[in-house]
Formats: sequence, C-alpha cells, structure tokens
Amino acid sequence: MNKHFLILLLLAFASCSSEKKSEGKIENFQFSYELDTIQIDSKGEFFFLNNGLSGSTLSKSGELYTFNRPQKRLDIIDLDQLQLKDTVKFEVEGPNGIGGLGVNTINLTDLGDYYLSSFSGIRQMDSSGNLKRFINWDNEERIQDQLGIGKLISFDGIISPDGSKFYGTYSAEGRGGSSMADGLAIIDLETLELKMIEVPKLSALKEFKIELDIDGMKTTAGDSYDLLLNDSKIIISQGSINGISVYDLVKDTLVTYDYQTELLPAAKPGNFQRKVATMEAFQQASTQRSKEPLFGDFMYDSKNQLYYRISFLKDLNPEGKTEWMGILSIFNEEFNLLHEEEGLGRYLGKKFVRDGKIYRFINMEDEMAFEVLTPTFNR
Repeated sequence: MNKHFLILLLLAFASCSSEKKSEGKIENFQFSYELDTIQIDSKGEFFFLNNGLSGSTLSKSGELYTFNRPQKRLDIIDLDQLQLKDTVKFEVEGPNGIGGLGVNTINLTDLGDYYLSSFSGIRQMDSSGNLKRFINWDNEERIQDQLGIGKLISFDGIISPDGSKFYGTYSAEGRGGSSMADGLAIIDLETLELKMIEVPKLSALKEFKIELDIDGMKTTAGDSYDLLLNDSKIIISQGSINGISVYDLVKDTLVTYDYQTELLPAAKPGNFQRKVATMEAFQQASTQRSKEPLFGDFMYDSKNQLYYRISFLKDLNPEGKTEWMGILSIFNEEFNLLHEEEGLGRYLGKKFVRDGKIYRFINMEDEMAFEVLTPTFNR
C-alpha cells in the first residue's frame, strides 16, 4: 500500500483581523496500514446501535461515551479491555429529566459534567445524572439582543474542556442540525457574551442544497458540516467542498485551505437540480447528488500530530455496478496535504482517532464492533 503522490495543494486565505499567509509544502511521505476488527463485550446489557453511535464522544482517557436512547443512559466503553465499563442512567421526566427526544451530541468536561444537546436545548448533567442547568439560546434575552432578528444558534456544538465556552454555529435559515450555518457562534457560558464569525465556506453549503417546494411547504436536503476543537483552533469542514476553514481563538483569525488532487476534485460538480416541485424530482435530484464526491470530517491524531479525513467517491466496478471508494487524506499540523490513500472501499460509519489509530464502528450481527486502522509512516 506504499505510494508516492505528487499533490497539487491550493491555499487560500481569509482573516477576521489581519492578513497572513500559510505556505503549502510537499513532502516525501510513505504510508501503509493494517486493519483489524475488535468486538465489545456488552456484559449482558443492550447496546443501542441503530443510530450508528452518532453523537458519541471520547474521554481524555480514551473511553467511548455513547447515548443509549431506549434505556435513557450513557454507556461507557473501555476500548482497552473491549467491554462495557459503566453506565449513567437519566430520568425522562421530573426536575432531572432529559426528555424523550433523544440526544444529538455528548460533551464531557474536566469537572466530570456531561453536556447533552437535543432538539430542545442543552442539558448540563453532573456525573450522577442530575440536571444542573438547561440552556436554550432562544430564551436568553442577552443572547437574543446580540444575535439580532432572524438568526438562530445551534444546540449541537462543542463545550470547552473547562465548561466555560460553547462553540457552535448560527444561521439565518433555521436550526437544521449540522446542515445550516452562516458562521461560528462562540458563547461565554457564564456571561452569555456572544461572538459571531462569518465563515464563507459554511454559507457555500447552500449552493449544493436541494429544495422541495410543494404549495409553499418546503423540505431541504444538503451536505453537513463539522467542527473540531484542537487546542486554540476550531477546524470547520463541510461535505460539499474540498477545503476547510480554521479559526484561531487566540489570534482571532480565519484561514481557509483549499485542496485539489488527482483523486479528489475541489468541490462537488453540482450536476443535480437545486429546486424541485415533486417528490419524484426530489428523489431523483438526491440520487444524482449522492453520486458526487463527499468530503469527510477532519480528525486529529495527537500521537502522530496529524489530521485525517475520509472522503468518498462512487464509481463503477468491472461488473458495471456502482460502489463506494473511500479515500484517506493525511495532513500535517499546518494543514498541508501529505498523502492520499485510496482502496478503503465502503468505509462508512462513525469514526474517531484513539492512540494513533482510526476506529470505525461496525454493527456485527447487532453487537458493537470496530474496524481499527493502524497506520505506519516513514517521513
């Protein structure tokens, strides 16, 4: 699997406060990997796998926290011992209730609190499952005064490790999960001071959105974005564009990076209808869009000081059938593209980096399992 690539790396820059330039650099980079499969012992408990472990997160010690919707609890997975380590049960109703709508994202803090985001807001829970605070930006007058009319702030986002800041997005189009955003929204959770940073690449997602309008009733479908907090930087990636935006919390700057290689184009071609008036046309447009490249989220490998991204192309195999082609892109800490590796196939599912390895969730006959990619570098 060792390969050498000559990569065309295009860097573009935008700043919130000053002009800076980031230089791209091509490096000789040899890469190979091994794949192994591990299975998790549930200890006789029921794992909820129907959502593909969406919203799950890793603790600093490397344990996986995932929300078990039917049981209304957090399942804590020991990935060293490959077993369920513990659970945290929540109430549905009452003063400590989390409601019945489920949990979209889980954030952990150094103080041991859990922040659970849902359709209705964000709940700060202590380590025993007691509600400490409920946050809904729509009901906070100070937030609304700063936000302005017609904008909404996401409930899904990142809570800083010390629990003092919220990093999310704002949008003038609605609160549509992770598919509608115009920029970053940074909130001090004590003072409720709001900082808004316009991010053009987030707004550009609208260019690839499909809108169904039947007698004024509108439905939309589009690619998603993702936020990654690494030290003092927020890395913003999106599914339609082969590039990222990096906001530096200390320098108050926004830098954009654009990539184009022999394997991956600069963006989706966009060869599908954007506005349709029938469900049949909506499905046809969605099918056409699904055949175009999909650029994955950035993941950080603290052990090797690298960023990874898994993107996807659809292509015809020798038998004439359409199949997925997963492509692994590897970047250094300056966001220079070092290497791209094809041949991962249908590499779908929740992914995260732990101890220098990429874990991919797989449902193995209704049991929790992971395919583990162990990389080897020569640079």
